Amino acid sequence: MIDIVSREEATYKVLLVAYKDIDQKTKNIITNNSVWNIKNKDIFIGQTNYQGSGVSFNLNDRVSIYIGWFQEQIMEKLDEGYTFEIVEIHKSYGDRRVNLLKNLAVENENNVIILNAQEV
Repeated sequence: MIDIVSREEATYKVLLVAYKDIDQKTKNIITNNSVWNIKNKDIFIGQTNYQGSGVSFNLNDRVSIYIGWFQEQIMEKLDEGYTFEIVEIHKSYGDRRVNLLKNLAVENENNVIILNAQEV
């Protein structure tokens, strides 16, 4: 993937997190900074045709870009029963939230997977 911004200019870290068979506390942690949830293949296919807002650039536009980045990985894992969250973490959080999600992935083995991470 082409790096569209330098690391110093990045405003967000965007992660694609897949999960299944987890407790509510873990789910709450994962979904805390979620900007998009994907549970169903048919609904997801409809979401990939999302239109941007035009002149202004807002969260909906960012989500549309993220879906484009992650579409292939999501389609591969949807049939395995995973739910997906696109998690957007502002740089002001530092690495705390990212590290927390990574720790959850380690603790929950195949039930929580970080499939992709990008900086924008």
